[in-house]
Amino acid sequence: MPLFPPGEGEDGGAPARMRYMRERGTRKLLAGLVAVFAIWYIVGQVQDRMLLAKKWPTLKPVLNGLTVVGILNPKGEYTRTLFKVTTENTAARVALTEYGWNSVFNPNNSSLCNSVTSGAIQHALNVDDVAGEAMLAPFIKAEVQYMMYQHHQGGDASAFTKLTDSTLVTVPPETLHSGPRTVTMGSLIKEFSMQGGSAAFSDSSGAVEGGGSGSGRSVEHLIYLGPRTVASVCPVVLTGSQFTGGFTEEEPTNLITGPAWTDYMDLTSEGRSRFFQWSHAHQGEDLIFVLDGQIICKGNIGEVLDTTSWGIENIRDENAARKLVDYVNKPVHP
Repeated sequence: MPLFPPGEGEDGGAPARMRYMRERGTRKLLAGLVAVFAIWYIVGQVQDRMLLAKKWPTLKPVLNGLTVVGILNPKGEYTRTLFKVTTENTAARVALTEYGWNSVFNPNNSSLCNSVTSGAIQHALNVDDVAGEAMLAPFIKAEVQYMMYQHHQGGDASAFTKLTDSTLVTVPPETLHSGPRTVTMGSLIKEFSMQGGSAAFSDSSGAVEGGGSGSGRSVEHLIYLGPRTVASVCPVVLTGSQFTGGFTEEEPTNLITGPAWTDYMDLTSEGRSRFFQWSHAHQGEDLIFVLDGQIICKGNIGEVLDTTSWGIENIRDENAARKLVDYVNKPVHP
């Protein structure tokens, strides 16, 4: 006879307890993961609200330094955008579109937005593009300010009404041996109207609206803007003082598009907040980097970014990429 009856001394509840302990541990692990995710989400939401709530003063362009501007060209709205960014060789250029021109010189904007004014500016662009661009710039800036106001992003609802015949316009020097001249908008309009300004749309090379290609498709006429004008009329997102440093890295070789470089640049806390706010409201739009009167490169806001390190990819000009990084690595920026 066995010393103990069958089953005596065995703990029949052990497997059940082990199962319970495993299930309990799994539940704790899942609960812990849910708690961590909830905390991460809440902290992220609070952080986003703090970054969005900060009201920064409007930045002014730094024409003898670095200015990063927004181009206000929403993805998918190609026929209803104020600006268009094109790339020639390795250089980016910014142009005012026909839609932009018609928006700027809509008679409902102000009494100065009439056919006489637009005709004079068009004529000036054809015969003296420096003076023509100087005349056009205040009107584009007014349109940008009004657009920003409409989208509740600052701006100025009365920007157009502030433009009058008495508005002063500084025309840059055309040669190294001449200086800038400051004259009133009214006198410039009169000057170029007397020379035969026309109200028909034309670009800076003299092409008049109504032309077309052999295929019968209409040609969109663009007015290309100088880098300093772009920096002056477009909303300023960042300047050199919002960067702390950076470095350039060559991208993997691409046999189709050729060599390219990426600039990685670090942002200050203010720069991080400003860029987060801009990317939050302008996802899909382009940015233009203007350095010392030259467009260095363009970037695109693919998503809302909250980051202290920013990568500008696909820069085709190695010298431009390194020049930008060299600038942000300076200890002091204007």
